Formats: sequence, C-alpha cells, structure tokens
Amino acid sequence: MRESKIMKEFEKYVSKFNLNKGNVKIIYFHCLKVMDLCKDIASNLGIFNEEEIIVCGLIGLFHDISQFSNKNSNYMFDDTVDYNKKSAEILFDTDKIMRNITDDTKYDDIIKIAIYCQNKNGLPKGIDERTLHFCKVLKDAHTIDNFRMVLNYSYLDTHIDNFPTNLVYDEFKKYKVINSKVSDNDADSVLETMSLVFGINYYYSYSILYKEGYVIKLIDMLTFNDKNIFKFFKQISFVMNNFIKNKISG
Repeated sequence: MRESKIMKEFEKYVSKFNLNKGNVKIIYFHCLKVMDLCKDIASNLGIFNEEEIIVCGLIGLFHDISQFSNKNSNYMFDDTVDYNKKSAEILFDTDKIMRNITDDTKYDDIIKIAIYCQNKNGLPKGIDERTLHFCKVLKDAHTIDNFRMVLNYSYLDTHIDNFPTNLVYDEFKKYKVINSKVSDNDADSVLETMSLVFGINYYYSYSILYKEGYVIKLIDMLTFNDKNIFKFFKQISFVMNNFIKNKISG
C-alpha cells in the first residue's frame, strides 16, 4: 500500500468539491491533520509495523470523507446522519475508493470498524486487540484535532454567563465523556468539550495534547462577566492540566 496512491485518491475525491467554501476547507485540513496525528501516534506506540502505520494514516485521512457533501456552512453535524458509517460506505461501496488504492483486502475490516466506531461512545465489543488499537489511534487523533478546530473556528459561544448544570458537572467530576444531549447552556458545552480528554487512550496522545496547550488555550479564549464563574473555569483548567500530566507520567 503506497502513501502516494492514498493521497492521490483522496485529492481526486476532494476535487469534486469547492475548497473555497468554509466547511469544505475545514474538513479538508481536518482530514490531513488527523492523518498526520494517526501516523504520529501509531509510530510512537511501538506496536505497529510500517505498513500498519500507513493504514492508520489512511483511516485518519478518510474517516470524515462523507463530510465533504455536508450542506452545513460549517463543520456541524446533522444528528440524523451517521457520517462515519457513510464514510466507510464511500470508501468501500459507493465510490470504491479503497479498491483504487489497493486490491489487497486484508485491512478492509479493520478500516471499516475503526472508521465506523470513531463517533460512537466507547469501543466495540468482541473484536481482537490489534483492531482495537487501530480504533484507539483514530479516536485519539480525532479528539486532539477537535480541540484545534474548536480554538480555530469558534464552535463554542465563548462568552460564559452561567455555571454548568448539576447534571453535566456531576458527570464531569466522574471523569466521563459527556453526552452532548445533556448539555443545556454554554458552560455545559465547554465542559462537554473538555471532557473529551477523558476518552483519550494513550499516554503519547496526552503528551501531544499537553504540548499544544489546548486545555489552557480553550479556557483563555472564554470571557466572563461574573468573577466567580471565571474562578470556577480557571480551577477546571488547573484540574485538567494536572489530570493530563498524571496521564503522561503514568
């Protein structure tokens, strides 16, 4: 499997869309960033061979391929569409991009499973440990780049007037990834984003997150009229950075 062929097929598919449109450009660079992160994480784990690292990159590059046809003006999800399932279908069924990349089918199931489960809570049951690692690499890479996108494209309302609701804060204190359906205000949305950190799988992934300073940057981009809400989120930032540092140190 050649990386040059993978990129050629990706660019060929993307050429159908207008890269000058905001949402298309956002998705394009997100796919490239997640590909690079997947390869970086996979390379540093010491559990993948050279070909498997290339496959991790392919998974990252194509995981959101269905988003290019998303009609929203920004990188926003339509809850009625399973974009990751659709991405796998584009890659293997409707557009058969994978067969243009290689006739070898030995990684097909791994790629399908990893892409399909990226936007699902937790990890699939009953699959082998090797496949789980491919899933974990994609999930970590996507989470890390999600922070970059939140910071660069301001999906959140950065003016915070409320404390988070008890329901969301209680889940956050349990170090759980918060379901977006329970978020009720802007403060909840911030904690929801921050809680993605709790779903990261590898020490090395935490080290990337810490090096980029995403948690501090996210808090620093917020504005507050109430000094008590400001103090609350500064404390959250402190706690989160300690959590990440503890994960890195093992």
